[in-house]
Amino acid sequence: MSLAHWLQRLWEKGVLHLHKLLYHSKEELQLSNETLQALLVIEEKMATAGDKGIPVVGLTRHIADSIAHLKKSNIIEVECEEGRAFISFTPLFARLLQSKGGHSELGKQYLQMYEEIQEEMGRLEDVRNRQVFERNQLHEERKAMLEKEERLHTWEKELRKKEKEIQEEQKELIQEEKKLQEKALHLGEEKLLLEKERNDLNNLRQELKEVKAYLDQQSATRNRSSVVIPLFEQEESQLLQIATFLQQQRGQAANKEEIREIEKLQQRYRWSLEFTLRFLNLAFKQGHRSVIEYRRQAEMVYQRGIETIEKLEEYFNKKSFFDEKISEVWVTLGSSIRINDIFIDMYKKWSQTWGFSHEVILRACQETYKGAQNPNLNYVDAILTRWRQAGVRTVQEGEREIEKFKQQRNRNYQRNKATIATSSPLSGENVVPKNEEEAKAYERFRHL
Repeated sequence: MSLAHWLQRLWEKGVLHLHKLLYHSKEELQLSNETLQALLVIEEKMATAGDKGIPVVGLTRHIADSIAHLKKSNIIEVECEEGRAFISFTPLFARLLQSKGGHSELGKQYLQMYEEIQEEMGRLEDVRNRQVFERNQLHEERKAMLEKEERLHTWEKELRKKEKEIQEEQKELIQEEKKLQEKALHLGEEKLLLEKERNDLNNLRQELKEVKAYLDQQSATRNRSSVVIPLFEQEESQLLQIATFLQQQRGQAANKEEIREIEKLQQRYRWSLEFTLRFLNLAFKQGHRSVIEYRRQAEMVYQRGIETIEKLEEYFNKKSFFDEKISEVWVTLGSSIRINDIFIDMYKKWSQTWGFSHEVILRACQETYKGAQNPNLNYVDAILTRWRQAGVRTVQEGEREIEKFKQQRNRNYQRNKATIATSSPLSGENVVPKNEEEAKAYERFRHL
């Protein structure tokens, strides 16, 4: 590449300005002012057009004539392509170098400098490209790291959510396991009862066979079609009447063990024969056929202090599932009192007015039985009042309140270091009423 072409490249890059060069080399080039002015106008047009070239259509006649004159004078080079003119000042730069005393030695120096500059520019361009590449690479890596961090954050949230779900499932599994254990225990008890009933049934079948054989023998010797024969001829008169009554009611004979259990019930509750037979009749009408069911119904009758047949009939006519629940409360308290209207009203207040479930009420009764020397309804009512204020609705919430109450009581004991009075609630006895209102409330339940 010649030195003139190198100067042209510098001009194209904007490093070299033509008007300065012409100003300092006006005498060496021996150009007229008109020619210099035309060159400056053409330079301005080239700078405005850039790499696209000067549109030929838009040129004025004066400028077009100037371009043609300068080309003819070998001051510029002109190439036209697709209606655009591309102008080079290489001939002008060559004339300038020639006017400076030749360019043999100076041109070599300039050319060497140009090559070194080009080499340095190439190296700098490579460095710049490498920096751009590394910057883009770092940007991509940073972007990937941010995406990875976001994914890790999302995974961490999902993992915490999954851990929480697993904990909930474990709690549910523990609860289900407890229920299954309770159910297994209940099934075991039922299995024992079924085994006992199966043995009773086998004994009953054997006795029926003996009775049938005996009846067949009697019918063969006597001409009677139907005879009611006592099953236990050697027993006392009352037991025979009970056995005959059960046989008539159930349509099947009663075994000795059943008769013995009913006799125990009669003796325990001191019932007359008439009362006992009426009890069996009413219990049978409500679907109770086994001795276990008779025992349960007899206990419920005893709890309510029923001693006359009229009261017995009234009770069985009005009896509902509600009575079963009240009896469970009575049994849980281990109380020796009778179930009366106050007892029933209190249970209705707990279950219907306050909205406690039967299981929650039983749990309060169990806590009363364990914590009081004399379990009574007042103590249960105090526990349920405290639970109602705490918003307890399930047995689990009641357990937490019990534990919280125990911890509070222990803290108070450690803080005060005082001896508990024998009449305080912690000792299981009712406290002395603080005012007239409490005294009236205690008086209401005094006989319980």
